[in-house]
Amino acid sequence: MFSTRYLLVSLLMSVLSLSANADTLPAPDSVEPKTRAFMQQVADGRVAEAYSGLAPYLGVSREPFDASAREADSYFRKVHDRAGKTLDTVRVRREAIDDHFYRETWLQKFSEAAMAWQFTFYRATDGWKLVGVSYTTDIESLYSLY
Repeated sequence: MFSTRYLLVSLLMSVLSLSANADTLPAPDSVEPKTRAFMQQVADGRVAEAYSGLAPYLGVSREPFDASAREADSYFRKVHDRAGKTLDTVRVRREAIDDHFYRETWLQKFSEAAMAWQFTFYRATDGWKLVGVSYTTDIESLYSLY
């Protein structure tokens, strides 16, 4: 229905480029309410607002993040025109690299298609910072044995 689109926001930038003044989240369990709120806003068609809600936790440069937010907002206007409204969003995966990286994957469901969103957080010292937001219609990697 619509082509695969993959957007990665400065994922895994070097530690030197991490913003020292970003707010942090204390633990991986504190990430879920933020990503859930993001997904609800996206489902409601408020993509720019969703990105703004995560901006205080950025551990990467703000400019590429803002540019990605504008691109995602434009893209999702087209998605909603073609695929209709979001039927549901569900967190389908949680992954970690020890106590250094944490990633959540959410599925955004439409009547005839779905998209996967990934949020990646990094903990250099104190607290977790957002280092990546991506979305794709390629959900192949989400399958598991039934």
